[in-house]
Amino acid sequence: MASPAIGHSTDHHQRPANCCNPVKKPGPVSMDHVLAALGETKEERESRIRSLFSFFDTSNAGYLDSVQIEVGLSALQIPSDYKYAKELLRVCDANRDGRVDYQEFRRYMDDKELELYRIFQAIDVEHNGCILPEELYDALFKAGIELDDDELASFVERVDKDNNGIITFEEWRDFLLLYPHEATIENIYQYWERVSLVDIGEQAVIPAGISKHVHASKYLIAGGVAGAASRTATAPLDRLKVALQVQTTKASIGPAVKNIWKEGGILSFFRGNGLNVVKVAPESAIKFYTYEMLKNIIGGGDKDDIGTSGRLLAGGMAGAVAQTAIYPMDLVKTRLQTYVCESGKVPSLGKLSKDIWVHEGPRAFYKGIVPSLLGIIPYAGIDLAVYETLKEMSKTYILADSEPGPLAQLGCGTVSGALGATCVYPLQVVRTRMQAHWHGGATAYNGMTDILSDDDDDDDGGGGGDDDNDDDEN
Repeated sequence: MASPAIGHSTDHHQRPANCCNPVKKPGPVSMDHVLAALGETKEERESRIRSLFSFFDTSNAGYLDSVQIEVGLSALQIPSDYKYAKELLRVCDANRDGRVDYQEFRRYMDDKELELYRIFQAIDVEHNGCILPEELYDALFKAGIELDDDELASFVERVDKDNNGIITFEEWRDFLLLYPHEATIENIYQYWERVSLVDIGEQAVIPAGISKHVHASKYLIAGGVAGAASRTATAPLDRLKVALQVQTTKASIGPAVKNIWKEGGILSFFRGNGLNVVKVAPESAIKFYTYEMLKNIIGGGDKDDIGTSGRLLAGGMAGAVAQTAIYPMDLVKTRLQTYVCESGKVPSLGKLSKDIWVHEGPRAFYKGIVPSLLGIIPYAGIDLAVYETLKEMSKTYILADSEPGPLAQLGCGTVSGALGATCVYPLQVVRTRMQAHWHGGATAYNGMTDILSDDDDDDDGGGGGDDDNDDDEN
């Protein structure tokens, strides 16, 4: 993955393959230790850094801007999913003039190589000049990160360019040289994760190529269990939300809660949750495998470098396919939640589904599908843009250029998800009302515009829609 510009600039001083290079120099870590570990002279190192700067400075302007850094990282075949172009510019740009001259670039290289050598030495507990897999495992374990054998092998393989099973300091440096954040073991692990993992939207992160992974099912099972637990925990809020969305008069939370309680006590708040939980697994599986397929199509075989717009497109289309596939279950769930009963008795799923099929026809299972699909791409776009912006701001102003931890990412995801959901909420209301409308009900809707005009009539003191128009409701 690294360009030749990152490695040695001369051939005559290369170390033999499979050779560790232990450094016996006493005293605190200095550039002399780095040179000894790399087998370089000062002149050779200067030539290497100058060559790397020229690699980025394709226009020979004598400085680097964000565009040149972005292009250079692309030329190094670093996928856009884990480029740090803006961060690299910010860290190198000491005088904050928006560009990096050679002296600033060289100071970054000096500081980064010293930093990388210190942590390399801390991991290399045997001080034999290379990191063994078991040493890397121990360092990660002490930091609270436990990898299985496959993950450890993948980590070593990513860094170990000559595939001899050990990591030399040169390989370690090449892997992390352009990583602009502090090189702690936690940050290095998160960087490796970002190299090896891809974002599929909605905060679901799955290893690249998992469709061919022997343990693919465990990720889907874990996601299904987590989804089931979260939906059960929020089931009362979901039931209340649906109850409020279908009201055509002024909606209030207090009366809605009382009405739900009257229908069956605390269990009434969980009505429809079983079906909501059941559809988690198929929805996740369909979304994931569709996303993997679309990545191959969009990337032309290089699915690891489809960019932000490609991820947004693939994620949106995968979400639309998954939503369409499980939509009948979602409609039945809404009907179950909005079924009015004073005695607490509700029809079974089988009877309810049969009634919909007999009285309204198979098309009724897809009432509201259009507004549902229309909200997917805007939600994903807003969610992704806000999440990345908040994560960037947290690294800049709160975390001092460190990678956000789980709590910071949770906070960013919560805010971005809430904002995305708020922006598409009107479409959700339209979808829910179309789903809840049943044959022979008091209020009939003839599509999305009818619902919107009905809301206007309500504001003016008018009534509902036309009871005779209940055919074209998608």
